Amino acid sequence: MDITIVCGRRPDLLGQTLASFHDKIIRHFPRGTVYANIDPFCGSDADGDACERLLRDRFPDVAIRRPDTPSFGAAVKHLWQQPGTPYFLHMEDDWEVLHPVTPVQIEPRLHGKVVQVQMASRDRLYLPRTYAFETTWRKTFGLKILKKVDPTRPLFATSPSFIKTDFARMCAGLMDPDKDPEKQLYAPDTDLGAYTADFRNHPLQAKGRRAVVRDLGRPWLSARGMQKRIVDGMSIWERAE
Repeated sequence: MDITIVCGRRPDLLGQTLASFHDKIIRHFPRGTVYANIDPFCGSDADGDACERLLRDRFPDVAIRRPDTPSFGAAVKHLWQQPGTPYFLHMEDDWEVLHPVTPVQIEPRLHGKVVQVQMASRDRLYLPRTYAFETTWRKTFGLKILKKVDPTRPLFATSPSFIKTDFARMCAGLMDPDKDPEKQLYAPDTDLGAYTADFRNHPLQAKGRRAVVRDLGRPWLSARGMQKRIVDGMSIWERAE
């Protein structure tokens, strides 16, 4: 199984993420090549070097791309064209695995139209049903509750997941590197959105329908007064007002 990793220059987060994924997921799978993209996002050149050392120390076979300018879309587009195994693990540098994941949980689910098994980051109250579709939510007593599911618009993600390589490579070929990749994957008025419409993403939950992974990136950014916004289809990280 090949692995793709989207990184910024945040060695503290990357080290925590790599340890967590290795302990609970990666060591259970036969490992192939690791493809990593280290964007000049946050930190310094020295932090980028530290991230590269972490990756090379952890993995025996790793290919690293370090572009001059940050672009989340370009990073995903590049990485999703690299794997050569039938499916691969896609990671980002700011997640923690809460429960072990093994091939027995993944391979039976990656069949037919199911091309992505996304590790759930929310407990059962917040998840759509068997497959991930575009949804409408409402807040009740401070809780975010599912209101409506649109079965015509399947959702795909760039958060931690297992993805069929042929599907990812086709998506990458249709992806605009200057736009947010997740929004493109289910946009109804694009060639990429038209291509993904016939496929499915299966959220993987732990026992008791609990979350499998936890987002470390949002609190990390929030603690530094930063927030993510989508501006004209692009991912922008900026200082919060």
